[in-house]
Amino acid sequence: MKQKNILNTFFDFFDKYPREYFIFAFFVVFALINISVVFSHTVVHHKFYNDLAFKQQVGKVSVPVTRGTIYSATNSGTVFSTSVSLYDIAVDPQMPGDKGKLSIFLRDIVYKQTCYLQSKKDCYQNILKFLKVPEIEDFSSEKNSIKELILKNIQEKLAKTKVTSVLLAEEIDNEKIISLSNLNMRGVYPNGNVLYVNPEEISDEVYVASKISSIIGVEEETVKELIKKRELRYIPIINRISISLSDEVKKFINEENEAIKKGVLDEDKSIGGFIILDAHPSRFYPEKQVASQIVGFVDSEGVGHYGLEGYFNDLLKGKNEERVSKKDIMGRIIDPINLDESELNGEGANIYTTIDRNIQSKVEQVLEDGVKKYRANKGTIVVMEPKSGEVLAMANYPSFDPNSSGDVYELEKVTYGKYPNPAIDLLGKVVLVEDSERGEEFFYDGKKLYLRLAEREELGNPALVKYKYKNDFGAGVYKNDAISGLYEPGSIMKAITVSAGIDTGEIKRYDMYNDTGELKIDTFTIKNVSKECIGYKSFNNALNFSCNVGMIRISQKLGKALFSQYLSDFGFGKASGITLDGEVFYPIQPYQKWSIAQLFTTSYGLGISVTPIQMASAYSVIANGGYYLKPRIVKSIIFPNGNTINYKQEVVSKVLKDTTSKTVTDMLVDGVENGVAKTGGVPGYTLAGKTGTSQIAYKGGYETGVGSTVASYAGFGPAEDPKFVIIVKLERSRVDIYGGTTASKMFAETAKYLFDYYGIPSKIKK
Repeated sequence: MKQKNILNTFFDFFDKYPREYFIFAFFVVFALINISVVFSHTVVHHKFYNDLAFKQQVGKVSVPVTRGTIYSATNSGTVFSTSVSLYDIAVDPQMPGDKGKLSIFLRDIVYKQTCYLQSKKDCYQNILKFLKVPEIEDFSSEKNSIKELILKNIQEKLAKTKVTSVLLAEEIDNEKIISLSNLNMRGVYPNGNVLYVNPEEISDEVYVASKISSIIGVEEETVKELIKKRELRYIPIINRISISLSDEVKKFINEENEAIKKGVLDEDKSIGGFIILDAHPSRFYPEKQVASQIVGFVDSEGVGHYGLEGYFNDLLKGKNEERVSKKDIMGRIIDPINLDESELNGEGANIYTTIDRNIQSKVEQVLEDGVKKYRANKGTIVVMEPKSGEVLAMANYPSFDPNSSGDVYELEKVTYGKYPNPAIDLLGKVVLVEDSERGEEFFYDGKKLYLRLAEREELGNPALVKYKYKNDFGAGVYKNDAISGLYEPGSIMKAITVSAGIDTGEIKRYDMYNDTGELKIDTFTIKNVSKECIGYKSFNNALNFSCNVGMIRISQKLGKALFSQYLSDFGFGKASGITLDGEVFYPIQPYQKWSIAQLFTTSYGLGISVTPIQMASAYSVIANGGYYLKPRIVKSIIFPNGNTINYKQEVVSKVLKDTTSKTVTDMLVDGVENGVAKTGGVPGYTLAGKTGTSQIAYKGGYETGVGSTVASYAGFGPAEDPKFVIIVKLERSRVDIYGGTTASKMFAETAKYLFDYYGIPSKIKK
């Protein structure tokens, strides 16, 4: 209850004031941080750092300019990505002061960074990273228990007084590694393609330096200097602390310094002298996982990858200026010369997206809950404004935190306690098995392993030791499945087939056809799922109850050429052109190459691959009166000189007649009210919707059984004046395989939120 009260107080505080205040405060703090970069270099002075910069080489370095900021479309202007100086905390244990007091201070800082106001899950993961352990037995989320773990770790670090590990060389070839290993010298440790030494274990520095230098190609005097015994002057504690915590640390040190100057505090009782704050110009993502696959991330070299960071990398990074600098023997910058920011060639541009932060956050929560509830591998939800083509939300789960993008590579050992039926539980996930001959090098629990991808047939083999990524897909979570996740859409494609049939005049809503329940093509039999399809039925009924045979009858009337043209007009078979890095598409074959089977199966969403963004754009055509609009995720780009690029609504073509759009909308509404799409409805509101379930292709056929389908739901609302289109995709649900019992409920929850968010009143009178 105490923790809950703290959280309530925290969020009540934010509710009292407009969000703009906090955005303003953020940038005030940001400015102060940049102004105070000098702080970390002036509070503590160490001869140690000067001693490291010997044998310098003169070279050129690219001076980084401020990378542009990425904003949401929300009125408060939420920042998705920006550039700040974040700090690492380290300690010089040789300085005078109270180490006991220092340990307690650092313990509290680390606790705030790792666990304060964090969920138990996030706290646990953060503590694992801090302690650098794979797991903690009997972990307690109780505050004092966590602090004890942190304190013990810090005390062990502070007890060290000598340098015991020096990275001497990197990227050493195998021949040199073998030569170093053959030396068999105490304190010399070649490992992989790097060389470490422990100065405390080296008895003859001159002899060791003479042997090593000739192999690694570094001057003997340089090696001798690096391997000499010396006191430990730099102990890393925690990296990249939050802006608020770095402010807290700096304020504490300043107050201590003032107290020492005034004579009210003895230096031996202080701790500020120990603390080293190292500033790092960093890309900071205040919203963490929110919109991470839209935004992408920036690597340690300042290059953007995926999403907006990747697509607009050149605009965001601006143009860097080359300057002369001094470097050490490893090529690391020691002393930049004449760094004058006023002379830089150009700052990065700022990007304003169409993403509504509030909708994005809600949709991500709906998606995560749904994936976990239905035990699916992953999922995607896209929310689009049909009359403008603007993407309001684009969520994928699992996702990642761009602030620590490398965490996606963390492994876990597969246990039967967690995965009791591995052949089903692990299907479709990235699973690795030990293989010393064909495996690649991995590290787990401090040990080197050789692992390869597991074959499907090996998933259930209890004799094999298996590992998997904690997030199930490793670096695969960087991908935005809304634009790069191809899948066969299944029955949500039927709305497109019906639209083409009605628009051409080949069918009318209540035209009748005879449905026998199945249809044979060569050796294959295509069947309906619902018994409501059988008999002399209307095409309205065929869409209501998702009748495959009814869709085939429409495709027969349309023919290959006409149907192929409508698919193209709806945006299938080509890139949507959305301004995100990583979009893929599945080209549609020329209709002349279509078989009869392809014509038939495409009509009900099999044999054709699409992405969620393509489906959202296609349903927007039905919702907005028949226009295909290019999907947009960027509103504007503003350059430092004030020049602006505005991304406006772009009408590509008129696909459907107004009357067709109205008729198909009415049919989809009928499906929600009276058909199989009913579970996607929201009482009091008129929604248009369609369920979809498709089997996953495998080895020339389709999978069967639990976890073998993609469940989906597509629709829009309110039907009479659509404000949003929603596409839900759920991959390998193991609780239920159908879209009408899984994805539909996620659609309904999202739609209900949007009705409330937009203030659209219910038709039900209270």
